[in-house]
Amino acid sequence: MSAPLVLDHLLIEASSRSRAEVGYTIRAGHKRRWLDHDLPAAVFEKMLREIVAVTEIRFHGWGDSLANPDILTMLTLAKHRGARTVLVTDGSRLDDEQATALVRDDIDAVVFPLAGLTEDTNFRRRGTSLYAVLAAIDRLATVKAVHQSSLPEIRVRYTLTSSGLDTELAALPRFLADIGATAASIRPLSYATGPETEYDTLVPTDQDAFDAVAARLRATAKAANELGIRLDSRLVHGGQTRFRCPDKPSASLFIAADGAVSPCALRNVPIADPAGYRFHGHTVPFPRDVRGNLHNTPLAAIWNDPDYREFRYCHDTDTPPGGCAGCWRSFWVDVE
Repeated sequence: MSAPLVLDHLLIEASSRSRAEVGYTIRAGHKRRWLDHDLPAAVFEKMLREIVAVTEIRFHGWGDSLANPDILTMLTLAKHRGARTVLVTDGSRLDDEQATALVRDDIDAVVFPLAGLTEDTNFRRRGTSLYAVLAAIDRLATVKAVHQSSLPEIRVRYTLTSSGLDTELAALPRFLADIGATAASIRPLSYATGPETEYDTLVPTDQDAFDAVAARLRATAKAANELGIRLDSRLVHGGQTRFRCPDKPSASLFIAADGAVSPCALRNVPIADPAGYRFHGHTVPFPRDVRGNLHNTPLAAIWNDPDYREFRYCHDTDTPPGGCAGCWRSFWVDVE
């Protein structure tokens, strides 16, 4: 019997193209072998019709969603589907037409990834421009004010590094308030693209180290809350052995820019040759897990494949399937 496609989260990589060239991004370490693709709107629309219900559609992947020329059409389709619709972008491509469309269509949130509160630290870490992000936020806020709209909500995803723990974390709440963000998430840099950047990862190795960092994250969340900003944090516990995927594959999936369907984004990094990353002192290969491609197979057929159903059952019972055991994301802990 076929399982209906009822999802909590649908992650769409509208484009794998990105301008990031240096820093701590995966693309920075493998840019010569990076595969650039854009997901066609027609493929997205056809796939969307197969889904019975979906709570949130998030346009986010290994590239910048706004690099796809069809992104506005895809956002409109997602919103009309009744799903909470979220766009993640580095802001470098956001123009007046796009900002107006985001407000007009009541897109729920636009998330801007940052890894530094100054131009120097943000560029060094992720190869993106803080100035471009601030300009994009200002453009979006201006259009919202003209149309007297509360949507889209402006959010920030802040990558906290080991060096940023002492130099930037305390300043984050005021920074968020000053740029007009109403919510943010803190995600410490848990893996490195290579040995040369591993020094700046933030992975506590024992309970005392974890508790010390968690206490600082809680204090930051409290300070943000006093400024009217919702802030949530996750922290990898390097010394803790457990398996619980935060993506919940039984109710979510990842659609890559080339149409490939995978359980999560980490299992389909657009790199031509085998590659790996550094986590907790070890080199871990990127898992390759493609269950099918929307260009030649309906999503329902991919979802109901027996092997894929068994994969989801393993996750439901907290049993790590092949390629998932040891994944750094399973070590994530919500800091509350």
